[in-house]
Amino acid sequence: MINSEESPMVHGIKLKLVTRLIKIHIFFIALFHFKNWRKTMTTVNVLKSRIKKYIGPKYIQRIAQVDGYYYWDMYGAGWPSSLFVRNVIRECERINSTDADHVGMRNVLFGFTVKCPMQCEHCFEWDNLNLKEKLSFEDVCLIIEKLIQYGVGQIHLGGGEPMMRYEDLLSLLKRYRNQVGFWIVTSGYQLTKERAYELKAAGLTGICVSIDHHDEQWHNEFRHHKKIFSMACEAAVAARETGMVTALSLCATREFLTHENLEAYMLMAKRLKVSFVQLLEPRATGHYAGKDVQLSDDHKKMLEQLFLKVSHDPSYSSYPAVIYHEYYKPTLGCRGAGAGAFYIDPLANVHACPFCRKSAGNLLTDSVADCVDKLKINGCASPAPLPPIIRKQEVMEIA
Repeated sequence: MINSEESPMVHGIKLKLVTRLIKIHIFFIALFHFKNWRKTMTTVNVLKSRIKKYIGPKYIQRIAQVDGYYYWDMYGAGWPSSLFVRNVIRECERINSTDADHVGMRNVLFGFTVKCPMQCEHCFEWDNLNLKEKLSFEDVCLIIEKLIQYGVGQIHLGGGEPMMRYEDLLSLLKRYRNQVGFWIVTSGYQLTKERAYELKAAGLTGICVSIDHHDEQWHNEFRHHKKIFSMACEAAVAARETGMVTALSLCATREFLTHENLEAYMLMAKRLKVSFVQLLEPRATGHYAGKDVQLSDDHKKMLEQLFLKVSHDPSYSSYPAVIYHEYYKPTLGCRGAGAGAFYIDPLANVHACPFCRKSAGNLLTDSVADCVDKLKINGCASPAPLPPIIRKQEVMEIA
């Protein structure tokens, strides 16, 4: 269990040592798998190049250590673990495959329930919210088994609110814990310390708690629930103290975005001792459908500045790591749409991501491979990625 007084972030000399050991382990995993020195060297160099694109122009300042494992982000297996080895092998196979699209998938977000006690302003499942549950427990198991067979490394269970199907959630974790990694994406609703212990014992790796402001009243009004901010904070603390990886997810609206709010939010995240903060941009889908919610270039620049500053400035080494997907799009493209991930809604329909609402099949009847093929054809429904707003010289100034 993690001491409540300790930060989960690793930096400095220990970070360099751990990073070196991980690189060595990756090399030997590839060498043992291929049993060919030249092929191993080529594959590992491609992996290094991809990791460098994710990390950015400067050396990353820290990673998270939770329950004896090390994590770069909330979408990969902890090191050292059998799931880590399995994921490395899968990535190596993708690099060398002539059919890389059908060699596994890094992660999938599965909204396995329509039930939710809130009416969040930005809910992307607004049209399905609190209708009759469409997926039985057996249906959910069928879908998860298809994902595992396809080679999915990690499943994030959401909704709706996943805690509304708590008993099913526990049963799923216990049944598949040794075959795939699990997170839940939650508002924090009724995630008590007792339940956190049960979830951890059942095999849950981590939780991502959605908190959309550092101000309690603002967040409660945004989610239309008078106690959800305190529940969310308590859930993050409970998960961390039981040895799970914890993250906060922020939907950064125009109304929220100021430098002062971003700094205050990161300070809150540091005090909660979470490992990661995920920055999301609002999209005109779900409850926001037809509304002008897109961020301006100035707003996006604020998010990029925060991402780069927290990622590379040594003075932020004790802060949680920041994940900002939009920053990677110009160099890596959309990681949804079957390229590395996709979304399954509470009706079992497959989409490029939660914000791209064009079905590519249904996993109750279709295979994962067929759905991925359709995702590739449909592509990403988001606007084409623009070049990064912040230039290289600005990065150096920030860091």
